[in-house]
Amino acid sequence: MVHISKGKVKANPMQVMYKKSFAGLCSLVILYTMGLAQEPQTILRAPKGWNSEIISFPLGFAPSIDFVGFEDIRFAPGWADPSSEQFWTYHFVWFIEKKDNMDEEILTETLTRYYDGLMQAVLTELSDTTHSDTLDKTLCLFVQTDEGFTGKIRVFDAFFTKEPITLNVKVKEYMCKETNKQAIAFDISPQGFDHKVWQRFKEIQLIVECN
Repeated sequence: MVHISKGKVKANPMQVMYKKSFAGLCSLVILYTMGLAQEPQTILRAPKGWNSEIISFPLGFAPSIDFVGFEDIRFAPGWADPSSEQFWTYHFVWFIEKKDNMDEEILTETLTRYYDGLMQAVLTELSDTTHSDTLDKTLCLFVQTDEGFTGKIRVFDAFFTKEPITLNVKVKEYMCKETNKQAIAFDISPQGFDHKVWQRFKEIQLIVECN
């Protein structure tokens, strides 16, 4: 079993507003998703308070990503709140039919398609032509480490701030030999790698057998 990687506080009116906004924006993503006949079963276990979403491939907002499988996502409680230290902090796993191992080039190309497509889809759904016509393209940079990959993604935040945001990323890849699956796990946050939010990702578990 692989362990990858949260508590209850009283919500104030601002938090409630962001939760509503978060739910609505997640619905926008679903509108752009080509789902399977039956929703996949989650492969992640996360603490209470982390919102979840499962999206099947092919992704409606990025159909050129030719994976077969699904994306399992966990959003930190403060993901949708720009005033929170957990803003844009989330974890997701691509659980797909086995393909070639990841490298810097594949990660860059795939995540560029992913975020460009996602942000354009959100702006289109919100009828935001002001930003849609001049949408900044996603920029990625990754280096390989002993544990996987570390990198940065500069992406236009179509959800909340309508400004570019730089996200720090850690990527780990697992092969599930018995099922011929591949799990690619992403920890993402704009916080520096020395910030305490990165410890929270350790509380999320991958609950399928992979090496």
